[in-house]
Amino acid sequence: MKYSSITFLIILTFLACQNVQTPQNTPNSKSKAETPRVIEQSNVLLLCEKAKIAETDMDLPAFEVFLQLAESKVKVADIVTCETINPEQFERYQIPSTAISAVGGWYAGAGDYLYVIEAGDQYIVKQGEMYEEKEDNDYNYQEVAKYSKSGKEIF
Repeated sequence: MKYSSITFLIILTFLACQNVQTPQNTPNSKSKAETPRVIEQSNVLLLCEKAKIAETDMDLPAFEVFLQLAESKVKVADIVTCETINPEQFERYQIPSTAISAVGGWYAGAGDYLYVIEAGDQYIVKQGEMYEEKEDNDYNYQEVAKYSKSGKEIF
């Protein structure tokens, strides 16, 4: 009995002396709300996905264009045909060489093209078009979406 009492006191003393840290006082316990994430260019991409269309519209191809910002993805446009445009082709489509990603395509005499660019602390998606009867040779890119580097839409 004498040894069990001593053993019990040693264990009790050991437990009382431990440095117990709660989630509030641990060194790396900042909440995600306090530290906004910053989405790097390497995690920004335009994606083409074949659209789910009604059977009556099956003669025409249809694609949805999504902007991927890290793990999230948001739809930015519907276009007829869509392929990734490589940086070597940017100049041909009047896409700035600083664009992060670009997609688009030509079908039956017309084409839609989109690119995303970093501007300050924002990612901006622009869309342009070209068609056979067009008077000028300008794609007339217009802003269609704008997001902060934390992934929030800016209006």
